[in-house]
Amino acid sequence: MVLDSYRKNADKFLNPITEKFSGINPNTVSVLSLAFAALGGIFYYLSHSFLLLAFVFIILSALFDALDGKIARLKNISSKKGDMLDHVFDRYSDIFIVLGMAFSIYGNVYLGLFAIIGILLTSYMGTQSQALGLKRNYSGIAGRADRLVLIIIFSLVQFFITSHFKVYTVDIYATGLLLIWFGLAGNINAITRFIDMYKNL
Repeated sequence: MVLDSYRKNADKFLNPITEKFSGINPNTVSVLSLAFAALGGIFYYLSHSFLLLAFVFIILSALFDALDGKIARLKNISSKKGDMLDHVFDRYSDIFIVLGMAFSIYGNVYLGLFAIIGILLTSYMGTQSQALGLKRNYSGIAGRADRLVLIIIFSLVQFFITSHFKVYTVDIYATGLLLIWFGLAGNINAITRFIDMYKNL
């Protein structure tokens, strides 16, 4: 993913927070991240002024998602069960947020479906690579960290935009454009990972 190159810079910010939350079980942190994502999706669906609450809860979800694994490593309690929970909860979090965007007045159900297909297939190809004995594949564009950053930015953009773009007779809002990007980038990324996996088997 694009933001992987900035991981060390993010660690400087996350490490002090990780130490403060080190007393919490990392699985509990994963559950909180999922709950915040669900609330973010709900508030995005409610639209208008609720977008600011969506913005806050999506940030909290992203933060706690970044912390659970770091806390587990800090406490030396990393496990396959925790890794499994993290990945399953991440997928549900993705779906909750994207559904909130798709069913909001700014989104579109069909674009939301397109986005979810791209997101889930990207994740599937990455973990399927590991299941077949290869390394877990995080390559390509539109990884989860990239998606969360874009959602956070676009929720603010959507809040401040009072006019919309016209494409022929169809109204396209910032949220709709982001869903299109998720669908396109996700499916391209999934195909790229599939080709890489096929070549390496």
